[in-house]
Amino acid sequence: MSTESLRTREERTPAIPVPSATSGDERVWAEDLEILPPHYGVDDVPPPLETLLYAWQHTLVDVSPYVLPLMVAAAVGYSAEQAAAMISACLTLMGIATFVNVTWGNRLPSVLGPSATDTGAMATAGSIYGAPAMWMAGFVAGIFETVVGASGVLAPLRRFLPPYVCGIVVLTIGASLARVAGGWVFADSSLTMLGLAAASVLSVVVLTVIGYRFRLGVLARGAIFFSLMIFGVGAAGLLGVADFSALERARWFGLPRLFAFGGPGLGWQLAGGAVIGVIVGFVGSIAESIGDYAGTCAVSGITYTVRHIRRGITVEGIASAVGPLFGALPLTTYAQNTGVIATTRVASRRVVQVAAVLLLLYGLSPKLGALLVLIPRPIVGAVFLVICGMIATVGLRLLGCGKKDEAWLLTTAISLMAALTLPLAAAARKEWFAALPPSARLFLGNGVVIAITLGILLNGVLRAVLPTAGNLKRPA
Repeated sequence: MSTESLRTREERTPAIPVPSATSGDERVWAEDLEILPPHYGVDDVPPPLETLLYAWQHTLVDVSPYVLPLMVAAAVGYSAEQAAAMISACLTLMGIATFVNVTWGNRLPSVLGPSATDTGAMATAGSIYGAPAMWMAGFVAGIFETVVGASGVLAPLRRFLPPYVCGIVVLTIGASLARVAGGWVFADSSLTMLGLAAASVLSVVVLTVIGYRFRLGVLARGAIFFSLMIFGVGAAGLLGVADFSALERARWFGLPRLFAFGGPGLGWQLAGGAVIGVIVGFVGSIAESIGDYAGTCAVSGITYTVRHIRRGITVEGIASAVGPLFGALPLTTYAQNTGVIATTRVASRRVVQVAAVLLLLYGLSPKLGALLVLIPRPIVGAVFLVICGMIATVGLRLLGCGKKDEAWLLTTAISLMAALTLPLAAAARKEWFAALPPSARLFLGNGVVIAITLGILLNGVLRAVLPTAGNLKRPA
């Protein structure tokens, strides 16, 4: 497949019929980005077995639905059984929302899952105001996000999001996720576990090289899956470091329950402070998603349009509003799956549709979902580091776009360094950080929120006051 421009590939993508006044087909950026196109494009359908392999591979890197509910449950004092119910509800919602989004929403090959930004805000609200206020705040914030996406208010803001600003955001996402992945690598610092973690990364590299060197494409594109299965399940099981007990205890079937933790008029409480704090978290998640859409379009070989933003945020908002009714956490677009696409060069919508069905099965059958949990965290973290590097590489590609003038230099330098260092510095001063208002903790503790806030503000101000303000092309 030859290299082609993003505009050319987008012309091959069927448009969604929508009212002409709000078609959303306007380009987010005036520039055409030349990239290496994926092996399987968004409209391509790989053979059935390959599709299943690539889809399962997507689900193996999505561990947040197993981790974030535990954090929220601990914040509000829920039992282990209640936390397990939240996990099943999150997986079920992930499957449904991902399928809806990739089929009828913004139609990007993206996986939706619990948002660390939203969830952090909800956990803070829950610890301060209690669980009933937390769930109500999440419900209201989901409606807020739906209105923001459906109303089209984000479309005029695209002039403040040139490619390099999105590059700052995507690079920050990659670096932030890498810190988490690095922590997972050393969750068990035994020589056996670290050896398996190193072997899994080496396996990804070796399988990729062999696959492309000897034209065994499925081996290269499935390197993540094969490595996790070989070392995370096979070798870890033989060495006795993989916990299969959770798989034995898990039920075969279970449905999420409506109003599992209450509902509007059924025990939830409306607290202004909780609502404001959670909405601030949702604003950060919206900004993060806009950067994720940019990265997904870049690695999928299609043009980034306003439609992607409007429809994607709308679907995320609807899912986030419905989720609390079943005890699920709010959803966002996952950057790690963009990293999977960049690593494997498989951007097929069909693959993500099948991944959505698998996620739904995980939610409906806790025993299937437990398969993901038994892989030791150091091994998942080691492979995840490779994926985070791919996300950061996409950010660097976007960062290199546009004219390298003073506005670009100052915006990049200040935004990127602040986003990468301030959260670590603030967290180091635990007592001072804990005494800050929830909204301040959310801003200082989240590098993505810092990156998008400073990137937009500095780019807008500097291009308005510096002599080079008109050098970058802006969309009509």
